[in-house]
Amino acid sequence: MDLIQPRHSYADETAQWQIYTNTSLWTIWAMLNNAGIPISLHDENIRPTTTLDSNIVGINLLWAPYIPVAREMIQRLRKQFWNELLFVLGGQVLTQKKSKTWKILWLDDIQFKKIFWENVKNGMKSGVLENIFHARYLTTAPNISLIPIYKKLSDADFLRYFSGEISLYVSQGCKFTCDFCAAEKNQKEIYRDENLICKDLLYIVTRLQDLGKNHLDIYMSNLDVFQSPEQLEWFADMMVNLKRNIPGFTCSSFTFNLRGLAGTESFVDLNINHPKILEKLVEAGFNTVGYGVDGMWPDVWKGIKKPQNNEKNILDAIRISKEKYNITPELLMVFGHVGVDTEQSLRHAYDFVEAMVNTYGAVPRPHIAKQFIPGNDGRSNHRFQKEVSMLIENPILFQSLDFTALASTLTHPDNEFRDMVNYYYLEMCKLPGNITRPIIPYDIWDTQEIIQQKKKKNIGKFDR
Repeated sequence: MDLIQPRHSYADETAQWQIYTNTSLWTIWAMLNNAGIPISLHDENIRPTTTLDSNIVGINLLWAPYIPVAREMIQRLRKQFWNELLFVLGGQVLTQKKSKTWKILWLDDIQFKKIFWENVKNGMKSGVLENIFHARYLTTAPNISLIPIYKKLSDADFLRYFSGEISLYVSQGCKFTCDFCAAEKNQKEIYRDENLICKDLLYIVTRLQDLGKNHLDIYMSNLDVFQSPEQLEWFADMMVNLKRNIPGFTCSSFTFNLRGLAGTESFVDLNINHPKILEKLVEAGFNTVGYGVDGMWPDVWKGIKKPQNNEKNILDAIRISKEKYNITPELLMVFGHVGVDTEQSLRHAYDFVEAMVNTYGAVPRPHIAKQFIPGNDGRSNHRFQKEVSMLIENPILFQSLDFTALASTLTHPDNEFRDMVNYYYLEMCKLPGNITRPIIPYDIWDTQEIIQQKKKKNIGKFDR
């Protein structure tokens, strides 16, 4: 099988862009490799795919905007090589989730085939990979080491991936139920096998040192870093031990920068009940946290099923993070929820972020809510079925579901509300320290010429 990471959806075709550790793709490579299946790996952020070693091609879709990217790649590869290629698509965006009432929350088989044509399989469906390769069992993601794929990387590529910030698979899952979120929620957080995290990190650090590097930036995969104190304490202890050079480790002079996402309630609870864990985490190198503020208005939190948020917890988390632990708070502000937000709530969200920037040096990270993104609650809401049907009929519009994209006619059909949402979003993006780069969305009335013009304007607008 050939596994391909497409170029970043906002990259042009002329240079290396936004090179990042392909943790999800590498994990699939490791699972198949462990089952004895020969795998060739291609990363088009580094170099184009010029050869294929098999007639089975896997493509990694990082998010909704990659659906039109994958369609273009399928057409290109069939023209470049041969039409009989079998494509297997992966990525959380294609996960077939079901609600408690057994409604499909995302693409069913008919919709999938309509978007991606014949001879394309959804690799996120249970048993698909096992059936293709006649494999009885594939090691699950939390229980597979990525060292075999690291060893496959040349020194030059290894440095390309690990000189910048990497994504470290630490855990998956979140106990909360925010309805706009498409992540694995309403479940216990599950940490990856602890020994594998440790061994993978030790390999990375040792090889970086051999190549003359003594620093590593890490983005933790946790949806809420502070949600599971016992497991987090283990992780912090492990990272501190790496830095202290206990027997068997070789990184006494090595430094880490860590960051991750978190809920303010989890942080406040941890600070009250387990402050030593936070101190250990800071000692390990944790210095930036992205808090899910998402509205800063009680009616909004109620409307988006985020009752764990309240003004006191949010203020306490921001203040204590900065003043007690010197952790920089980033404010993830997903706002502009259709049917929930108002001009007053949008204004209040902006005013709050501005105040936190001025008072605590908080970092603005504004995003615009998209009510029917793949996997969230709105996908099964009859209110948005017309919009979902338009996506299926015209898949290029999946790009407009990017949370950093401006509100469009598709995502925010009311003209007055759409204008308000875009106004406050762009104003928040002007605040000092903002790191969000607003994306121009494709819209339902756009011609191919207009889409190409917008595509050029979006080039290089990467989130971090």
